[in-house]
Amino acid sequence: MPKILALAGGTSDGSRTNRLARHVLDRLAATGATTECLLLGDLDPAELARCDVQGPSATRLAAAVAGADGILVATPIYKASFAGLVKLALDVLPQFGLTDKVVFPLATAGGLAHVLALDYALRPVLQSMGARHIVQSIVVTDADWQETGFAPRTAALLDGALAQFTASLALPA
Repeated sequence: MPKILALAGGTSDGSRTNRLARHVLDRLAATGATTECLLLGDLDPAELARCDVQGPSATRLAAAVAGADGILVATPIYKASFAGLVKLALDVLPQFGLTDKVVFPLATAGGLAHVLALDYALRPVLQSMGARHIVQSIVVTDADWQETGFAPRTAALLDGALAQFTASLALPA
């Protein structure tokens, strides 16, 4: 079965971004996939900022990415772009570190004004790193969160993107 890695770029363990990444991983685990969530906030940001590719954080990140078939990139949207922590993590990976990977970009944002941030800012970076396929980006806004899950429209969008992702990985829907 495929191995799915979430690169969760939330600022704290309980952040909405990290919760969204875990929710998607739980759904994928139900299909039989092996899943792992790497909280980017647990990596050494100074090491990443120095692009110390030999350091323990970069080595851990690179090994996790290399061992995965599918990658979720979950980021909060700040100032109309994806988080700097996510950029730092991507910067320490090899130039073509996503070759043969299926990538699923996810984000949390305050509102709909930031919906295109993934397609205009993150998608070109992922594409330049050789991703085999990048599925439909999903942005979950503050209004999309409900006590029992997600708003129906958001749940449907997530279902569609998950169907694309699983099909690209040859997982059962």
